[in-house]
Amino acid sequence: MNTRHTAILSLLLLAVLFFAVNIAGDRALRRARVDLTDHKLFTLSDGTRNILREVREPITLTLFYSADFAAGQPQLQTYAKRVTELLEEFGLLSGGKVRVETVNPEPFSEGEEQAQRAGVQGLSTPTGEKFYFGLLGVNSTDGREAVPFFDPRDERFLEYTLARLVYTLDHPEKKKVAVLSSLPVDGSEPMMPGQQPQRPWQILTELRATFEVKVLDPGAGAIPDDAEVLLIIHPKGLGEPTLRAIDSFVIGGGRALIFVDPVCEADIPPGAEQNPLAAMQADRSSNLNQLLEAWGVTVDPAQVAADSAIALQGEGRTGQVVSYVQYMGPGPDELNTDDAVTGSLGRLQIGVAGAIQKTPEATTTVTPLIRTTADSMLLPAQSVSFFADPAQLLADFVPRGEPLTLAARITGNARSAFSDTAPAGEEAGPPDAPNAGATKTGDINIIVVADADMLSDPMWVREVRVGGMSLGFQQISDNGSFLINAVDNMTGSSDLISVRARGSAARPFTLVQEIRAAAEKKYLTEQQALEAKRREAEQRIAELQRARPDQGGMILTPEQQAEIDRFREELLTTSGQLRDVNYNLRKDVERLGLRLKIINIGPAPLAVFVAAIGLAGARAARRRAHRAQLGAARAT
Repeated sequence: MNTRHTAILSLLLLAVLFFAVNIAGDRALRRARVDLTDHKLFTLSDGTRNILREVREPITLTLFYSADFAAGQPQLQTYAKRVTELLEEFGLLSGGKVRVETVNPEPFSEGEEQAQRAGVQGLSTPTGEKFYFGLLGVNSTDGREAVPFFDPRDERFLEYTLARLVYTLDHPEKKKVAVLSSLPVDGSEPMMPGQQPQRPWQILTELRATFEVKVLDPGAGAIPDDAEVLLIIHPKGLGEPTLRAIDSFVIGGGRALIFVDPVCEADIPPGAEQNPLAAMQADRSSNLNQLLEAWGVTVDPAQVAADSAIALQGEGRTGQVVSYVQYMGPGPDELNTDDAVTGSLGRLQIGVAGAIQKTPEATTTVTPLIRTTADSMLLPAQSVSFFADPAQLLADFVPRGEPLTLAARITGNARSAFSDTAPAGEEAGPPDAPNAGATKTGDINIIVVADADMLSDPMWVREVRVGGMSLGFQQISDNGSFLINAVDNMTGSSDLISVRARGSAARPFTLVQEIRAAAEKKYLTEQQALEAKRREAEQRIAELQRARPDQGGMILTPEQQAEIDRFREELLTTSGQLRDVNYNLRKDVERLGLRLKIINIGPAPLAVFVAAIGLAGARAARRRAHRAQLGAARAT
């Protein structure tokens, strides 16, 4: 065989070896991943991995994605790739139990009809067609869960959304929630003949649409064994047997949502209609500090939180609109965006809430979910009674300079509030028994909210009535969504609860945004100053006009003319300043862009240049050394 044939055969063998290595690597290393992103965006959390490894039955996930429309939308394409890759990862980690399919629902096709039947939301496009980007999950018993639309703005909760969907399909049984409250949340019989019975709170109706709800008697001495979540609303006057049952449930690993309140306006005492004054002066507080303190937090029933920055508006005593600092409307800035319970909420309405404080000896982790702004303070509970003047409260308001916690998640190891607490359904051992008197401990997972009124109908829904007929309820805040999210989150496994919000794959130029925001803020300040000058000048002209002996005349006095001339000069000066601000803004952004280009583009060719110089130098050194060796050899 000549040299030419040998070379050709070698190339063929190399080509076969190349493809064989790639095919083998694709099969053997399909699960191999190297995540070099900040915050490990593409690395699944341990909780998600455990959920996928423990899937018990086959689950089919069908992704409906209008790829043709997204072809000209880079942002949608990037997010769709992220969703697709995450679904593929779910299929791999589940060992094939989770099967992923993709459907392109083209207009008027069977795929579009299938997407509509699945409950996937189609967004209208400028061409009149529908854009679909949602998911349908189906288990072996025809249980169905859907994601109507993957909104790129919710990317941080993508992993949690998919993990929750898989977990729900794998555990299709309806979750059980026990409700313990001193308020008539489940409705009540009429107090007097001729009165209508009070219907259940709307929040309880919403819960029953998704969960199996059992309302307990306030004096219950035990929590049902099959209860997955205990919802406590305004625990007022609970006896020791009930407190022991709650403590045993939580320390034993049960999840609980606890709403306490220093001033619960929904707590209307008996006989309020006959004696309104006595009802207003009655104690409306509830606290569970006997238990909460052992778990690492307290809520002082004698103090309420107030905030002037997020205060709700209402009519004052004189008919004018005034801020009620004891009623607050926390928005996204006051909500924990990293927690699945509050991360997707918009605006809440909180009424006369307390403040949650962590105890110095706490062994648990306290994570705020809802907070006030720094423009907040604590007020005596009696100062916000029915007779309180909201204008006076606002006038006397002194911000503390740091936010207050209105709701928090408490997790970790905690001790029982009772040294002799026995597990639910069991009796404590005799005093002389081994370990008698020892305080039990356990890992707890609860959410505490320092307001119960937020669950009452007036704080989050309005009934729509036409001609005396009820047409249902209109949501006016996200209070109901907060509770549903919390119960839904707490009914999941510990693995699901551990899945937190991830970072976003989008990497905006935050420095550019900060420079632009600072300049726009300066622009707004200048603009407001200009408006103030204009109003001041107009007011001065009007005063001079009223002082004229010939009021209503068209001839300007020297004083008026001088005032107008001064205003025009100020206007020209300020307009010039505004032009300077815009010019400097553009220049700052351009300079920053140039620096970024130099940083992003410059290092690569510079590194190649330096490497080439180094390589050339190394080769030249080797040649010189080789020539020196040859010269020495010839000399000998």
